Amino acid sequence: MGDGIAARWERFLGGLDAAVQRRVHLRDQSLAQGETPAGDVSALLGSRLAVVEAWNGAPVLFGQLDRALDTLAGAAGLSRFEADLLAVLVAADVDPSLAVALDQLRPSGSPAERPTVGPVLEVLGVANVEPAVRAGLRAGGALHRAGLLRVHGAGPFMGRTLVLPDRVTGHLLGDHEPDAVLHPVLLHAVPLEWPGGEQISRYWQEGAGLVWVHGPLGDAGLSMAAGAAARHGLEVTAVDLSRAATDQQSVLVDAAVLETVLRGGVLVVTGLATDQTGQADPSGQAVPAVLHRLAAARIPAVVVSDTAWDPRWASWLPPTVPAPRLGEEQRRALWSARMGEGAKDPGQWRDLLALRVTPEEIHAVVDLTRLTTGEPTAADLLGTARRLSDQAGVMRRCDVTLDDLVLPSSTRSGLEEMISWGRHRDAVLAQGPLMGKGRGRGIAALFAGGSGTGKTLAAQAVAGSLGLDLYQVDLAAVVDKYIGEAEKRLARIFATAERLNCVLFFDEADALFGARTAVQDAHDRYANLEVSYLLQRLEQFDGLVVLATNLRGNLDAAFTRRLHFVLHFPEPDEDGRMSLWDSHLRHVAEFDTEDPVNTVVLSSVEGVTGGVIKNAVLAAAFAAHHDAQGRVGQRHLATALERELRKMGRRSTAVGRGADLAVSSAVPSVGARS
Repeated sequence: MGDGIAARWERFLGGLDAAVQRRVHLRDQSLAQGETPAGDVSALLGSRLAVVEAWNGAPVLFGQLDRALDTLAGAAGLSRFEADLLAVLVAADVDPSLAVALDQLRPSGSPAERPTVGPVLEVLGVANVEPAVRAGLRAGGALHRAGLLRVHGAGPFMGRTLVLPDRVTGHLLGDHEPDAVLHPVLLHAVPLEWPGGEQISRYWQEGAGLVWVHGPLGDAGLSMAAGAAARHGLEVTAVDLSRAATDQQSVLVDAAVLETVLRGGVLVVTGLATDQTGQADPSGQAVPAVLHRLAAARIPAVVVSDTAWDPRWASWLPPTVPAPRLGEEQRRALWSARMGEGAKDPGQWRDLLALRVTPEEIHAVVDLTRLTTGEPTAADLLGTARRLSDQAGVMRRCDVTLDDLVLPSSTRSGLEEMISWGRHRDAVLAQGPLMGKGRGRGIAALFAGGSGTGKTLAAQAVAGSLGLDLYQVDLAAVVDKYIGEAEKRLARIFATAERLNCVLFFDEADALFGARTAVQDAHDRYANLEVSYLLQRLEQFDGLVVLATNLRGNLDAAFTRRLHFVLHFPEPDEDGRMSLWDSHLRHVAEFDTEDPVNTVVLSSVEGVTGGVIKNAVLAAAFAAHHDAQGRVGQRHLATALERELRKMGRRSTAVGRGADLAVSSAVPSVGARS
C-alpha cells in the first residue's frame, strides 16, 4: 500500500491499540482491588491480533478499498473525519475480526448487531465533544444526506448504532449493480442534444442542485437532461416514480440518491405524482417530501414533469427549463437512427410518426420488436408501441367509413366537417394560438341520441376516415370506490390517447361527465371534484375526443363551451330505416325465394333504430340456419324484429301483417338477391 493508504490504516491500528490498552488498564485496576473485571480482555486482545493479521494479509484488498473511498469522499464532499468514519465501518463490514473487536469495545450489557458510536470514535482516536464529530453524524451532515450512513437510536450518543448500507460496501468492492429496490423504476435515458440542455448545464455549474423540467407528455425532457449530463461526462441514474406506490416514493428516492452519489453522476426523476390525480395521501405531503429530499442531497438532479412547479411545495424555487416537444421530422430522425437500414419501409410510416413517443420509448419499441420479429416493419413497430402503452380501454383499428352509416344529412355533414378539422388541425394551429392561449390543441365532440342510433359506429367512422385507432374507454376500469383513484386512471387515459394519437371515445359519457350538484355530503364533494378535473383535462387535451350519451341533459352544462361539435343522432325515419335494412341485409349470404323479404313492410315499423335492425338481422340469420338451411326469409326477420320490440317493451301488428303479406305483395323486395 502507498504512504497515504498506510498512514490511514496505521492511525486506525493505533486507535485500536489505545482502546485495548485502556481495557487492559481497567482490568488490572479491578483485579488489584479484588473486583471482577468487566468484559473479556483476553478475547479483545485476540481480536486485536486477528485485525492486524487480516490487514497485513490483504494489503491489495484494503488498498483497493482506500482508493475507492477517496474517490467517493471527493464526490460526496466528505470531511477527513467523515471519510475516516466511513473507512472504519467499511473495514468492519469486510473484516469480521474488526467487527468483533468493535463489539467487544462496547460496555457490557449493551448488545448491538452493528457498530456503535463510542467504539468507532475510540478507533478513530477522536472525542465525541469535537465539533467535527457532531457535524459528521448529525442528520443534515454529508454522510446522512448522501445516504452513506444512518445513525439509529434515541439513547445516549455514544451508544447509538451506525448503519452502513450494504450497497456502499458492495460499490467500494467493485459491485456496480444498482440496488434491487430500484430495478422496477429504473429508466434507460438516451442522451441527446436538445435546446435547453445548455441551460441545465449552466444551472449545475452555478450551484443549483435541483432543476425542474416542465413539458407535455411525450416530450424529450429525459433525453435533454441526459444530454446535459453527458456534456460533463456524468453518468445518469433515471427513475420513473409512477411505477411505484406513492407511499414508496421516498424510499426509492433515497436509494436513487445513494446510487447517484456512488456513481458520481446525475439523478433524473420522472413520474412524480405532482397533482391531485396522483396524490394517494390525504395530507398531500408526498411530493414536498420527495422534493426536499432531492434538494437536501446536494447532487445534480432534474425532475421531468408535465406539471408546472407549485410554490406551495417549498419555500424555494428551482430553476425551470421547458422540455422540447418533438415534431414529426424529429421523430422521423429518431426512428431512422435507431432502425438504421430497416428504416427504409415505403409508405408505412405515417401512423408510426404520429405517435407522440419519447426517444427512450423509440429505443424500447425498436429493441423489443427486433427481438420478436427480426427486421421489423413500421406496422410491427406500431403494434409494439400500442402494447407498451397504458391502456384502460379497448384499442381497435377501424375500417368503418361514413359510407357505412345511414344518417340524416345534417348529422353526416357535421361528421364530415369534424373529419376535415382533424385532417387540417396541425396546419391551422401552426398559424398561431387560434384555440386560445393556455388551451389545448384538441377537438372535442358530443354525440347525443338514443340507444342504437349509430353513435359508436360514427366514432369508428371518424377514426377510420382519419386513419387513426379508436380508444374506447372502459368505464369499469375507471370508476373506483377509493377517492382520487378515478382521476389517476383518467389522467393516464388522456395521456395514453395523446401519446398514441388516437380518437378517445367515452361511451355513456354522462356516467363520468354528469352535472355537478349542490354539496350535501362528502360523496357530492368528491363527485364534483371528479367532474371538475374532467372539465380541466378535456380543455387541455391535445387530440380528438368523442363523448357519446343517451341523456344529454345529464351532462354538466360547462361541457358545452368546451365542445367544438354537438351532433344529434335521431331515430331514423322510414327512408332511413329502409336504408338500414338494406345495408344490414346486404351481408346475408342467401335468401329464401319462397318467402321473399319485404323491406318496405319492415321499415314501416316506427321507433326502430340501427342497433335494433342489426340485432334482428343477426337473429334471423341464426334462425334461418336452424330451420331453412341458412336461407333468410321474411318470417325470420318478422319474428326477430318482434322479439327485439318485446325487449323494448313494445309490440307491432305491422310486423305480423308483413309476415303474411311477404309472399303475395307486389312491393319490390330484397329476396331476389338470394
